[in-house]
Amino acid sequence: MQIVQIGSFAILFKWLLLGIAVLFAILVIKLWLIRTQERELHKKILDVLSNSLFLGFLIWKGSLIILEPSLVMKSPFSLLYFTGGMKGLFLAIILSIVFFVFRAQKSHIGNLLISQTGFIFSFSVISAYHILELVFLDNDKMIHLILGFFPIFVLMFFLFKQQLSERKIFTNYILFSFLSLFLSFAQGKTDSRLFIFSIEQWFFIGLIIVSLFNWDKKTIS
Repeated sequence: MQIVQIGSFAILFKWLLLGIAVLFAILVIKLWLIRTQERELHKKILDVLSNSLFLGFLIWKGSLIILEPSLVMKSPFSLLYFTGGMKGLFLAIILSIVFFVFRAQKSHIGNLLISQTGFIFSFSVISAYHILELVFLDNDKMIHLILGFFPIFVLMFFLFKQQLSERKIFTNYILFSFLSLFLSFAQGKTDSRLFIFSIEQWFFIGLIIVSLFNWDKKTIS
C-alpha cells in the first residue's frame, strides 16, 4: 500500500484520495444548493453536513478503541496516528448518516431535500474517489472505471434532465449496490469477512434493504 508522509504522520494514499473526494463532494453540494435553495436553507444544510462529516471522522478514528483495544492500551497516542481502517470507516459512514438525517429533521429540513443532499453528496464522493484511484493507483482499473463513471452519469442525468424524486434516489442506490456487490464477488476478495460476506458487501446488502423499505414511502418535501 502506498503511504504519504505528512510531517510525523503517515497516511495511506487511498485515505488521502478519499479526503480529496469528500472536499470535492462538499463543493458540488454547495454549488447545487446555491442554484436550487434559499440562502438560509442552504446554510442550514451545509452546517448539518459539516457536523456529520466531523462526527464521522471522530468515529472513524475512535473506532480503533473497539477494533484494536490492545494497541490503544499499549500506546494511547496511536489514536492520533491510526484509524479504524475499512471496518471503522463503514461504522463511521452508518452513524454519520443516522446523525445527518436526525439533525436535518430536527432543523425542519424536508425529507426530500435530505434524501437529495445525501444522494448527491454520496455519489459525488464515490465518483471522485474511484476516478482518483483510477488515475493515481494501478490496482483494479476496470472496477474503478465502472464505479467512477456510473455515479457521474446518474448525477448528470437527474440533475440536468429530470427531477430527483425519492423513488429515483432509492432506485439508484439499489442499482449501485447490486453493481458494487457483483464487482466485489467478481473480484473475489476474501479480506475482512464477517460470516460469509465482507464488511463492504454487508454494507451494500444493508443499503439495498433500507432502500427497498423506503422506496415507496410518501415523500414529505
